[in-house]
Amino acid sequence: MSTATLDNNLNRALELVGGVIDPEIAETYPSIEARILAQALENVELAERRLREIQKLVGDIDGVFV
Repeated sequence: MSTATLDNNLNRALELVGGVIDPEIAETYPSIEARILAQALENVELAERRLREIQKLVGDIDGVFV
């Protein structure tokens, strides 16, 4: 893979995680690839927590999206 392609892929991946890497993640992982993957996982975990909280607030309504 060329350097330009790799740079484009990393830039796109960074955009997909919100454009920012948490400082704690940045300190923990040595490579930008590992940081992006760790940030993506953190974002998923946060989204799951938010979904559970929303379900507590409005109820779990299974048939809504069908």
